[in-house]
Amino acid sequence: MKEENFKVNITLLKKISKESGIKKFFLGGSVTYLNVAKNLGIDFKCNDYDLAIIGGEKKFLQIKRILSKHKFRIIKARPYFLKFKKVFQIIAEKKDITLDIAILKNLNYLGHFNWESIFWEFPSGKLYDPYESIKSIKKRELKLIILPEEENPLILASRFSKLCARFNLDISNNKELFQLTQKLSILISNWKSEDSFQGEYAREHSYFGILESILRAKDKYFFIRMLNSSGLFASFFPELSKNIKNKNLKLKKINSVKNMNELINFFKNFLLNKKDLREFNKKIKVISRRIRKN
Repeated sequence: MKEENFKVNITLLKKISKESGIKKFFLGGSVTYLNVAKNLGIDFKCNDYDLAIIGGEKKFLQIKRILSKHKFRIIKARPYFLKFKKVFQIIAEKKDITLDIAILKNLNYLGHFNWESIFWEFPSGKLYDPYESIKSIKKRELKLIILPEEENPLILASRFSKLCARFNLDISNNKELFQLTQKLSILISNWKSEDSFQGEYAREHSYFGILESILRAKDKYFFIRMLNSSGLFASFFPELSKNIKNKNLKLKKINSVKNMNELINFFKNFLLNKKDLREFNKKIKVISRRIRKN
């Protein structure tokens, strides 16, 4: 792998700073490992830029003002939670730039898995890769860097499934990751929260995230069978899980599905039992807003 694939894209950092007016930040997310992934034959679009800014509520209000001054449209500006720690989130758009900004007291609040812990710092141009994630991506070695109990299991499972789908990971042949799915399944089955974020929002986020990861998978048939065999799929969609086990021939047609609406309709065709269909439809109603935006 060529060394330039590891370098910080300082031109991109300067562009973000110039357009946003933000003078100091960390850039994380998939853009930091895009070139490494491409060398593995994995290509994907980076639809936004994930920024991390150290600070609290005062910094949150300051960044909102700066973005507005620089003609950004603020889509969301709210308290958020990472690993049960309160942070602030701002999502803002201008022309072809979308920023997803986390304002937090410690950079360690970010990242559940090693691959999520690569950051480019501005203005220094330094690369932060404390878990040698660039090397581990090349080897497809995904590792959890927190305890499963340190994050909402619904959110953690959604993030995990998306990474597995993006990198075509076979968790059935990875003892550590397979055990993680089993642990998450138990945590999800026991998870109860009256909090609007940890309960309602997390369920919406995870239902959509699991379906989105199926769409993202190169081989959807293999991917969903893998999730199902681990028990993780049943944690979210038990009404689908029990039907999938008995209809593998019909399930193979899932590889022709191209968008979220097609995927939902495909699954509905599995559910001849009215009770199962009602349960699935309830979950689709929960994520209806996200489906419309998709």
